[in-house]
Amino acid sequence: MYKIGIVGASGYTGAELIRLLNNHPQAKVAKIYSRSFAGQNLSTVFPAFYGSKLIFQDPEKDDFSDLDLLFLAVPAGAAAEYALRFSGKIIDLGADFRFNEHTLYEKTYGINHKAPKLLTEACYGLPEIFRSEIKKSRLIGNPGCFPTSIILGLAPLIKAGYRGDIIISSLSGTSGAGKNPTEAQHFAHRDENFGPYKVGNHRHTPEIESILSTLSGQNQKVVFVPHLIPAIRGIVSTIYVDKTESLKKVRDLYREFYKDEYFVRVRQADETVETKNVLASNFVDLQLYEDSHADKLIIVSALDNLIKGASGQAIQNMNILFDLPEKTALESFPIYP
Repeated sequence: MYKIGIVGASGYTGAELIRLLNNHPQAKVAKIYSRSFAGQNLSTVFPAFYGSKLIFQDPEKDDFSDLDLLFLAVPAGAAAEYALRFSGKIIDLGADFRFNEHTLYEKTYGINHKAPKLLTEACYGLPEIFRSEIKKSRLIGNPGCFPTSIILGLAPLIKAGYRGDIIISSLSGTSGAGKNPTEAQHFAHRDENFGPYKVGNHRHTPEIESILSTLSGQNQKVVFVPHLIPAIRGIVSTIYVDKTESLKKVRDLYREFYKDEYFVRVRQADETVETKNVLASNFVDLQLYEDSHADKLIIVSALDNLIKGASGQAIQNMNILFDLPEKTALESFPIYP
């Protein structure tokens, strides 16, 4: 039984880690950490976990030495500090270990990287693309939710040689912004309201471009426009690319590329991709269309931003690190409605 610690367990992704790991037969959440709620019972912060005996601890007062793996669900800049204090396996759900170069991270997030030397030990944690590298790594940079939906939507084409323009429009529920309330998340503002934000300067754009460039072997740029919608969870990304092959050939390409990937579902031609079809699951659904008039292919992906876009994927990575069946604790179908 692997002993797991979660720093930042009082947030949405921390809560999902606890919920999902509760059904894991070979991993146990041994310690949860939060400076704000140190000393309080888990159920005080999350009444849904009524009956839990877990008590929040102050992460500054523990050395984590009795843990097998540490999940870091903390803001950019904080994870690197904890990673310097723990020599065991680490999965960072934030941004500190998603880039190979600390200069790109510093440019994107506007802060100095506090552990640049650890980047050589880190691997980008997208299992369907980097599984073999993940197995050999100690430190995993869990991908962002938008990048997961977009990179999985584009990987087969990019690996097959596509080098044309890429335009992306993504819609996200409000939980993607985290638990701390903001004016944009205020019910009176968000209900019956949606629109774009951070157009042309979203922090996930360099992450998307970095991984696509790695896959293509050359510098890849994208146009990425995210939108916030009046929903709690879920992401739909609609990706527009040049049509270089028939829709049938592209569909066959995607089916072959993901034929052994349990969590990626390339849907039938007449099926709709929607957030309700992946809610509370680790699945990502893909659909392919063509616009013959504009000579474009359109790729649509849908996932739950808190599961495949965060905590579920982190557990998928944990299973790989411990050489466990990848689906362990993640096999549940989506909930509906």
